[in-house]
Amino acid sequence: MLIRAAVQENTPYSGGVFNLDLQFPSEYPFKAPKVRFLTRVYHPNVKSQSGEICADVINENWGPTLNVLHCLTAIKQILEQPDMDNPLEPEIAKQMHENKADFEKTAEEWTKQYAS
Repeated sequence: MLIRAAVQENTPYSGGVFNLDLQFPSEYPFKAPKVRFLTRVYHPNVKSQSGEICADVINENWGPTLNVLHCLTAIKQILEQPDMDNPLEPEIAKQMHENKADFEKTAEEWTKQYAS
């Protein structure tokens, strides 16, 4: 399933439209779907090259009563408030922690370049 997600203002991702790929396992809804960004995004919880997101974002608290809306809400939440305890890109997490202005500048540049 292909999803397009827009991000709210006040983040370095605002104005971007991000394509996501959701793959549903045969065990769904007992097992969470796999989600990855098809649009490149500069983010500590997203692999820059593959678009893979931190599994904890979706799998944490997953149960059969949850659905795609839960996945999209979790992704929106990490874009607005990255999970610094589970970075997939440690260098990006380090930059965000040590020099937030440079992190935001690069994230905004990637958003303009890849998510316009």
